[in-house]
Amino acid sequence: MSTEPQDTVDLRSKCGHFRVLVIGRANAGKTTLLKRVCDSIEDPEIYGPDGNWIDPEHVEGSGGRAIHDIELQLIFKSNPGYIFHDSRGFESGSANEIEKVKAFIAERAAATELSEQLHAIWYCLPTDTTRPLLKADEEFFATDLQGKVPIIAVFTKLDGLGNEAFTMLLDDDYSAEEAAKEVPNKVKELLEANFKARLEEAKRPPSDYVRLDDMRKETSSCNELIDKTADALTNETLRLLLVSVQQNNIDLCIRHAVRL
Repeated sequence: MSTEPQDTVDLRSKCGHFRVLVIGRANAGKTTLLKRVCDSIEDPEIYGPDGNWIDPEHVEGSGGRAIHDIELQLIFKSNPGYIFHDSRGFESGSANEIEKVKAFIAERAAATELSEQLHAIWYCLPTDTTRPLLKADEEFFATDLQGKVPIIAVFTKLDGLGNEAFTMLLDDDYSAEEAAKEVPNKVKELLEANFKARLEEAKRPPSDYVRLDDMRKETSSCNELIDKTADALTNETLRLLLVSVQQNNIDLCIRHAVRL
């Protein structure tokens, strides 16, 4: 016998998936992030827009790039409550990619069925780089996107940014011991200056920000990402849907059960 509340059961029967578009450049940590969210060590199953399963070998046939076809649906066996769509990041010269993403968002916004709509965007930004925001990134956030899909900016590769912060502190004549203690504050300062301040000036700034430390560690967690995504949802039905597919996050379930 199911222990889920009846309204949750009814909702899941109508819309069994929470749909997320994940955007990020190569090596931004997207795959590791999604595996952590779904508590999986396996790669996702791949489905076409029609819902039919696709053999990964066929998808990977063109140098591994076809996996980034934004129309493909990625679902993990460990948590089939999510449907992920993957888009390459907007590296230099990828204006065409931006147009594909905008068209995808517009198409999903026009869908009449909740199950076909896009529910959230996770925009992964690696911080271990000398080019924090590309011109194309800024162009995306300067665009009037159709629909009211919340965008969560996800800062990844914090270990690299920490190393940069440590080196900068040493250059400022901190001792190694002093620098190690000051690294967290310096990392926060760099995130504010190089990312948040510039994104906040955009026409369509992110709904919220999440920093994820080394996702390769078994103790790492994506709870804050799920929590902030839930907070950014203005539709109570969607918030209930997200909570229902993320049952392993007990704190989230309790907090939003009280809100609902």
